Amino acid sequence: MAPYHGSVTGDAVMMTEYETTLLIRPDLGGDVVEGTLDRVRSVMAKGGKLLEINHWGRRRLAYDIAKFSRGLYVYVRYIGPNDLVAELERQLRISDAVLRYMTVKIASNIDPESREAKEYVRPTYEFDDSAANDANDEE
Repeated sequence: MAPYHGSVTGDAVMMTEYETTLLIRPDLGGDVVEGTLDRVRSVMAKGGKLLEINHWGRRRLAYDIAKFSRGLYVYVRYIGPNDLVAELERQLRISDAVLRYMTVKIASNIDPESREAKEYVRPTYEFDDSAANDANDEE
């Protein structure tokens, strides 16, 4: 991905703020979900700023998607150029863990320094692979 060549005001590079909601397969363990989020983080490292990752948990779907009636929702908010969104969506399309995603533009001409990033805290997953491995090690 090429470096961002967007609007520049003074010394600040102005970017666009986006939010992407991911719908991840509910049968996957925590390590697989975190691997998918690591893909998101690696794309953001190429020219964007990750502001927030918020797990909404497993929820019932309005209709079945790929024979799943539930899904794990994850909300991601970030700042970056248009080509960053294209790369993120390409990575999400490639991933077998992602059932659906939707990206919405929130605001334009945002100074990345004006937005504060929230620290990510890994949630406890119902079917966490690492917890299952720890239980097997104790036996």
